[in-house]
Amino acid sequence: MREERGGEERPAPGAPLVMVRRTADILPFVEQGHLAPYERERAARLPAGPRRRDYLAAHVLVRLCAAPLTGTPPDALVLAQHCEDCGRDDHGRPYLPDHPGIHVSLSHTTGAVAAAASTETVGVDVEDATAAVFDARIAHRVLAPAELAAVHADPDPVRAFLRLWVRKEALVKVGLSSLGRLRELDLTDAASLPGVTFHDPTDQHDHLIAATVTRTTHPGEQHA
Repeated sequence: MREERGGEERPAPGAPLVMVRRTADILPFVEQGHLAPYERERAARLPAGPRRRDYLAAHVLVRLCAAPLTGTPPDALVLAQHCEDCGRDDHGRPYLPDHPGIHVSLSHTTGAVAAAASTETVGVDVEDATAAVFDARIAHRVLAPAELAAVHADPDPVRAFLRLWVRKEALVKVGLSSLGRLRELDLTDAASLPGVTFHDPTDQHDHLIAATVTRTTHPGEQHA
């Protein structure tokens, strides 16, 4: 899916540029990231520790990810956010005001971050399977019947569940679902999502499971 040369990651033709990293690997770049005032203020309101570090790392990583597609150095990229539900601009979907043709997404879990940039609407999500435990109650709430059967039949139900979970979270980020409707999505039927492409940049050796979704916009249709 991607090609790495000297630390730079190049997406295959038509694919988004995706980066998945441990938070600790990105923290040295935080001060170089030139975070916006709202980002630093929000980070300061988070409890000192993993949550704050993951937030900062994700907001830097998305700049590192978008830089090759925009031709702009990471420390010069302006990242903004907007919440379509409440209208506030200190959280919500990230975007690049100076590069409306490039779409971005970010995600963080404890100790890990992911980012994606694309010319199409894009969503990314990451989870860490290191200490994950399969919870059948959660699975029943968010998986369609066919998905649930596939997870139970898999020799590694934890990873099988997380693979579906990150894909569904990414679909939420491109506006094709909501957290309350995840069970209505059956990802065992690829034909049910026309115009959607999944990209799975997972490093199994590092126990990080990530998924990226791009959504093709047709003429006359607005990005979600």
